[in-house]
This record gives sequence, structure tokens and C-alpha cells, in this order.
Amino acid sequence: MVLLSFTSFTDLLADQSILNESLASIQAKALNGDTHYQGALGLFYKNGELGLPIDLEEATRWVKLAANNEGALGLATLAAIELEKGNTERGQFLYDEAYLHSNLRKLGKQKDPMALYCLGMMEMDNPPRNIPKAIRSLEQSAEMGFCTAQATLGMIYFAGIGVKKDSNTAIKWSSMAAQKKIPLGMFYLGLAYSIGDGLERNEDFSIRWIKAAADRELTMAQLTLGMKLALGDGIEKNLELAVQWLRRATLNGSAEAALQLRKFENILLRLDSNPIAQLHSKGNQSINQIASSALSSTLKVDNRDRIPSIDTESSAQTDMPENFDSFLVSNEIKTIDLAKQSIALDGDQNQAMILLGDAADAGDYEAMNELGLLYYKDKDFKAAKTWFEKAAQSNYPESLRYLGIIHFLGQGVEINYAEAGKWLDKAVKAGDLEATRYLRIVLQFR
Repeated sequence: MVLLSFTSFTDLLADQSILNESLASIQAKALNGDTHYQGALGLFYKNGELGLPIDLEEATRWVKLAANNEGALGLATLAAIELEKGNTERGQFLYDEAYLHSNLRKLGKQKDPMALYCLGMMEMDNPPRNIPKAIRSLEQSAEMGFCTAQATLGMIYFAGIGVKKDSNTAIKWSSMAAQKKIPLGMFYLGLAYSIGDGLERNEDFSIRWIKAAADRELTMAQLTLGMKLALGDGIEKNLELAVQWLRRATLNGSAEAALQLRKFENILLRLDSNPIAQLHSKGNQSINQIASSALSSTLKVDNRDRIPSIDTESSAQTDMPENFDSFLVSNEIKTIDLAKQSIALDGDQNQAMILLGDAADAGDYEAMNELGLLYYKDKDFKAAKTWFEKAAQSNYPESLRYLGIIHFLGQGVEINYAEAGKWLDKAVKAGDLEATRYLRIVLQFR
């Protein structure tokens, strides 16, 4: 009898959940000053619920309004935003405030799905971590229909964060979230299709899901799509479009996207000033198609934020020399840039490795890092580790990060969490913001 009474009470709460209200109703109540609805609206903007695009600026605005009046959802969501920005002390303080000085725990006991999600993320992110308790809260939230909790569980089981990697469970939760247009769910479903993890590999489905997440401003999806377009990974190469996506990810705060943007934007700039290379890069397009594309770019593309070329006057020649290699040398294009062009334009990895090897032997640490990345992509982890270690002698941030990842995942070496943490800590101190996320994950295993 007691069980029936509790079940009925839980069902009643679910029926009265904000999740069952229209977006217009939620916005109206938030505008009228209801802190619970303000926090919920901020949470929705942060994760892309109810068809909203991810908008951290709008999310922060709403959760701050709620947090100023000790709104539980506002405090917890603001804590998560601060942690993702790298403001660890501020984020942990806000989580403590949400737990101790708001009604978050009370809402969790009343089975509020958003409160359960926030409690789960708190256990996941805030030391001392309690992964089993976090999973229980997230699963309760997900089973009650909170799509962000579903997507988060998909991510956790896909990556094996604090739990044993489980492709079937990851696909289950990611699919449920993706069907409700939650960007994180769409992204991880796209990744599963891309590598054939729990699903039959299908690059077309993969790109569709990843692009859908990128369109809704999920930064990691924008970075991934940009790199796929730049390298021709599962999709036809398109440097112009790749740069656009990398730029969007950079504007959304991705340090890795900013690094890759500089690389491919430089390649694209050299193509723009090199008519023969530009023609080769167009593949099987007809001359009319190329001309139409060029006209469209001239009319629509805003180049104000592009990096200026080193010497535009010297590269803007009417007649191209017969010896193209001599032309490149005369315009002082670095060997490492030639290697990147070989990969980006022709897919010639062997030529790239020869060029990078020469530069690395001459002491170019960036070339050493690029060689490590190529070997890592080919799953030759022993060779990758060797080159990353050489680049790490100069404190090269990306190499430091990959050494941490290699030891964490046991790629060509025994798993060593202490060693992984050491390298990732060095990467963070060297200014690699992307390493911060990995270091947080590694620390829970030590």
C-alpha cells in the first residue's frame, strides 16, 4: 500500500514537471521572477533542451538571476558553467552553495528530474567524486524523461568515464536524447556511427548527426566536423567549410579549434593566392562550378578576421614559374606547411612524413609533434610516443597532452594513471586548455 502511494506521488510529480510545459510558459514564468523557472531555462539553454540552440551567454544570464536568490537549479548550473570555463574554485564553491543553502536536495528527494540531474553532475564533478551515486541520480532523471540526463549517460558510457565502457548502454541513451534533438546525444550517436561502436559503421549517418549537433552550437561537434572536412575523414575535403566550422568552435571557446584554425587557415590563404594549387584543390568540379564558387565567395565571405598572408604582393604573380617547388621555396613557405598541404590537398601522408622527418631532424619541435599526431592517427602508438616525447622536451603543449592520453588509455604502454596525470598537468601548465578536461577525468582514477 505504501509502495502504491509512493509511486502515485512520483507519477504526480512527473506530471507536474516543468518538462511537460511549453517553452512559452517556462519563459513567461522565468520573466515573472520565478527562480525555479529561471534556473530551468538557463539549464535548457546550456544543453539545448526543448529545441533551443546551445547559448552559454543566455544560459548564464538566467542562472545568475536564479542564483542571486539561492535558486537551486541556477546555482548548480552556474557551478557547472564555471567549471567548464576552468574556474575550479568558483565552480566548487557554487556547487557547495547549491547543496548546502538551497532546496536542491529537497527537490531531489521529491524526484524532480532536473534537480536529480544537477545532483548527479555535482557528484560527478565536485570532489570527492561519487560515481555510483552520480549514475543513480542521472539514471533516475533520464528515466523520467530529462533528455540532457539521457545524453550525459550516453557520453559517460561511450567514453567509459568512471564506469566500464558499455557501447549498448551508450547507444540506448544517446539515441533517446538524439531523437529529442539534444546536441550532446546527437554528437555521440554520430561518433558511434563514425567508428562503428555498437552500430554498423555509416559515415553518412555519422556526418548527419554530428552536423545537426554542430548546427545547435555544440562546440565539440563543430571542432569534429571542421577536422573531418579538413582531412576528408568520412566526407569530401572542403577547406573553406572546415575553416568556417573551426572558426565557430573557436568563438565558442575551444582552444583546440583555435590551434587547428590557424593551421588550416594558413593553408587556405596560400591556396587563395595560388591559382594553380587552387585549381588542383577543386578535384572534379567543372570550370563553371569553380567560377561560380569563387564568385559566391567574393560576394559573401567576410575576410576581416582572416590572418593576413606573410607577403601577399610577392605571391600575387601573373605567371606561375615552371618549377612549382622553387616557387614555394622562394616565397618562404616552411617545410611543415608543405607537409600539411600534402595531407590536406593530396592526401599524401608519405610525402608529409618525409618533409616532417627532415624538419624534425633539424630540431623543429612542431614537426616532431605533427609526426606524433600522424603516427597516433595510424595507431602506431610506439612511434607516436617517441615523437611526442621529443617534442615534449620543448614543453610543446599538444605533445604533453597526448603523452598523458597514451598512458591513461594504455596505448602501446601499460596503463599508468600517475604518469598520465603528470603529463597532463604539464600540458595544463604549458597553456593547453584542452588538457584540463582530461586531467579532471584522470584524477578520479588515482
